[in-house]
Amino acid sequence: MLRRTLLYLLLIMGSAVAGYAQAGVRISGTVRDSASGEPLRFVTIRALGTRSGTVSDKNGGFVLQIAADHLKAVRDSGSLRLAFSLVGYRSLEYRLPLADTSIDVVLSEQAVRTRTVVVMSEDPGTRIMRRVLERKERQRTALQRYTYMLYTKFVAITDTATAMRSTGMGDSTVFSILESYSRGYVQVPDRYFNEILQRRQTANIPAQANFVAFGTNLNVFDDELSVLGEVIETPFHPDALDDYEFLLRTAEEEPVAEILVRPRTDGFKAFYGTIFVDQTEARPLEVRLQPNAAVNLPFDASLAIRQTFVDVEGMILPEALSITSSLKADLLFVFSPRLDVDLATFCYDYEVGAEFSSDVFEQRRVEISPMADDFDTAFWQNNLKLPLRPEEAYAYEEIQRLRDDPDSLESTFFNQFLGPLATVITRLNREPFTTTDDVFRYNRIHGAYLGMGLQFRPDTIVELRASAGYGFGNQQWYGSIGSTVFLDPLQHWSVDGGTYSLLKRRDDPNLVRRSLITATTLLFGNDYGDYYQADGWEAGVTYAWGQLRFLRAGRFGRPNTIRSFVRSERHFAVQSIDTWSLFTSGASDRPQPQAMQGALQSIGAELFLNYRPERSIGRTGMFLYAEHANPAILATDFSFSRMEATGFLRTRTWPLFTLDLAASVGWTWGDVPPQRFFSLESAVSGIAVGSAFRVMGVKEFYGDRYATFSLSHNWGEVIPGLLRIPNIASFGIEFITFGSVGWTQFGPRTLAYTRTDLPTTDTSRERVYYEVGLGINRLLLFFRLDVNARLSQVDTPQWRVTISSATF
Repeated sequence: MLRRTLLYLLLIMGSAVAGYAQAGVRISGTVRDSASGEPLRFVTIRALGTRSGTVSDKNGGFVLQIAADHLKAVRDSGSLRLAFSLVGYRSLEYRLPLADTSIDVVLSEQAVRTRTVVVMSEDPGTRIMRRVLERKERQRTALQRYTYMLYTKFVAITDTATAMRSTGMGDSTVFSILESYSRGYVQVPDRYFNEILQRRQTANIPAQANFVAFGTNLNVFDDELSVLGEVIETPFHPDALDDYEFLLRTAEEEPVAEILVRPRTDGFKAFYGTIFVDQTEARPLEVRLQPNAAVNLPFDASLAIRQTFVDVEGMILPEALSITSSLKADLLFVFSPRLDVDLATFCYDYEVGAEFSSDVFEQRRVEISPMADDFDTAFWQNNLKLPLRPEEAYAYEEIQRLRDDPDSLESTFFNQFLGPLATVITRLNREPFTTTDDVFRYNRIHGAYLGMGLQFRPDTIVELRASAGYGFGNQQWYGSIGSTVFLDPLQHWSVDGGTYSLLKRRDDPNLVRRSLITATTLLFGNDYGDYYQADGWEAGVTYAWGQLRFLRAGRFGRPNTIRSFVRSERHFAVQSIDTWSLFTSGASDRPQPQAMQGALQSIGAELFLNYRPERSIGRTGMFLYAEHANPAILATDFSFSRMEATGFLRTRTWPLFTLDLAASVGWTWGDVPPQRFFSLESAVSGIAVGSAFRVMGVKEFYGDRYATFSLSHNWGEVIPGLLRIPNIASFGIEFITFGSVGWTQFGPRTLAYTRTDLPTTDTSRERVYYEVGLGINRLLLFFRLDVNARLSQVDTPQWRVTISSATF
């Protein structure tokens, strides 16, 4: 009987151990300072003998979930050994049973000998960092590719007035939380891909706006770090020994060196702070950094970065990351919302030299798994890295309750008034809709236009497009229907086609967009476009390459494309109508150039290199366009050839200064109709876009050939941090000087064929147009104000002030 009882007990114990081994083990608890009792953040907790680890949060809390497959290596011992370590504290080990356990841990500060200051030609900190950089150079050639898992948590905290609720934290309220798990793929030097496997967010944030899913892991060990659009040189840059001072604060004999790092000058964007280095392995253990004065952060926000590193098969890779930021957005002395941001990430399950297809880099940099929004309880439990703090868990529940309660303050104020409008606008700019431009627009040809545009994919290889609308001013219907079929799994090759009856523009519709034309026409009766009616069809073949980039309205595209097309259209002239505007009345005083009527059938090609007409995706790139119409090839009423090329380049002239160059040229041959003329692009109603001329009148100069050149030099803040004006320019005022020159001409054949009397620069006294200006950049963060002087076709300089979006 006794033996049978013992056997039953052994079976029960064995089953329990086996059960833990199958389901995994969870260890949770807190870590505190032994002397003060204060919680310790960034304590690394590892289960020795396994690949499992985690880090403590700002409250000292931690959860270490050890998956069943990680327990195989320690199952025979029947216990776990947990190691707790933090720079500046004595490491500690605990032996625990293979069972879910909660423990409280205290760590004691480690006595560290400080360095005796001795005047030397080179600080020992520099010698230590030289070894670190030498190791990084060896890693640069040895580390080619790897994968990892990444957990990310973004918490936004604001004042109770802005949040319109309270979570019991005084004047601070958790406004939103965004979390995600992703698998990352890296191929050196600059190819990255992340697949979001799971994500969740508070109820006030739609899943599509969970921007935690739109970034990859930040690594301070890289040469440069991009934070909010600011590219900052790190202390691990190849030039760091020349650009930074490294001062050893601990004794040289200490195994862990504490090194004070600071830039030699504020003349470049850099960090200052502390680096902890394992001297034996020349390996950084942790960095604690802040940006210097040269870094322009929104509303002069504070920013602190803390990151730890792990040695994986001899490679130094990032592990835990914390970015904390606080800003108070004083705007024109009226609004003063406060925002505190806490971003935490944890990398784990590294596989150095992992085998995977390079095809993953042909997708968007971040892809969302189809199951990402289906909450998988088991996945979250098995991968838990940073537990929700009590106030965060409460925020999840409270925000959901407020969203569900129609009588809540948030529902009454926001949802009933601003919420529905914002929701509709957002929805119309997301698939399956195209943009709000296809719902309403306004110009001097059709007046008010109401319609709808759709664009969607019924499957992975076909994309369908359709639009329809009615112009109330000229009482005419417009519409289009088309499709694109992708021919290969990676969707590099595609064929497209469509038929349409549209109001088209002779000028570049991607420079001054329809939304801006709607605004300027409604307000001032100033319509920028030159229009003609086109009924017909177009078909093309496209090859695109490069990683997918966001364009607009939920659409993505590759940065490089080459497309050939055939087009068949019948063109009609259109007439301007009397349009209503808020500040003017009657028709525009600018005549509408009349298109030649007839059938235009043409073939052509276009090449984009690091350029997309829908959106700027780079500061260096080019495009080339060619079109040919020949009655001997196609049944067309016109015979001409047209080519246009644009190139742009950004280069650094000094660490904080940049020079932008842009040049365009267009030329035509044959009998060119007016709808294929060129014009110099300008500002409209005091609003300038891109490198358009600022003082020139709208469509002041035309031609069948043209050339432009512009340069713009950004001098930064001149003296970093000096001109940061509260409420107006706390982001930091930048100064820009620029100049532009343009030339247009009509050839004799075009003059004889069209009998046009449109003006050109070539017939003016100077034969070219030119202007210069001074820009004040990043006013209220998003705007740029230019003071411009026209120096040609006038006896004295003509001055004008224009506004545009800020240049970044």
